[in-house]
Amino acid sequence: MIVGGRRVPAPPLANSPMLDPLCAVIDRWSVILVWVAKLCLVGLIGVTLCEVFMRYVLNAPTLWSTDIAYMLNGALFLFATAFTLQSGAHIRVDFFSARFAPRTQDWINFVFYLAVVAPALAWIGSVMAKRCWRAYESGELDPMSSWAPLIWPFYLVLTVGVLSLLLQVLAEAVRHARGTSTQIKRG
Repeated sequence: MIVGGRRVPAPPLANSPMLDPLCAVIDRWSVILVWVAKLCLVGLIGVTLCEVFMRYVLNAPTLWSTDIAYMLNGALFLFATAFTLQSGAHIRVDFFSARFAPRTQDWINFVFYLAVVAPALAWIGSVMAKRCWRAYESGELDPMSSWAPLIWPFYLVLTVGVLSLLLQVLAEAVRHARGTSTQIKRG
């Protein structure tokens, strides 16, 4: 591979035939999660309409609507992140790398994804998974809620969302290593 006018070896596993099916599975998982996010949005609208009706028509506000709304909103956000990365719909501030040739941009993104983004997501996912497990074992309730639901299902949703984003980051890193990412304009 040529980077900045110099020949640089291709990243490890860049040409492995096993990676294509693996990236395809990760992409399909991201699409499934974005559909779950869409269902969460419908649920969020339903919960909000229910609360408005209960509060203003029946004068009987619910205890649970705020908790369900923030949980659905968190699920919606994190379940959509992997698909957003896959489709290139996230916000990019690439005033620096946009000045380079596409392969140099690929190399920069590959290194950034593997050296910064993936380790950060792996750490966050690990912390969240441990927190979820502790909450499950102890039967922890949401301490900020008057309804006090079990909190581990929400932690599990957050963990799945973050780990799914991590998988999509790894798939995008592979695409950048191969020079096949659709996130970079190629002349």
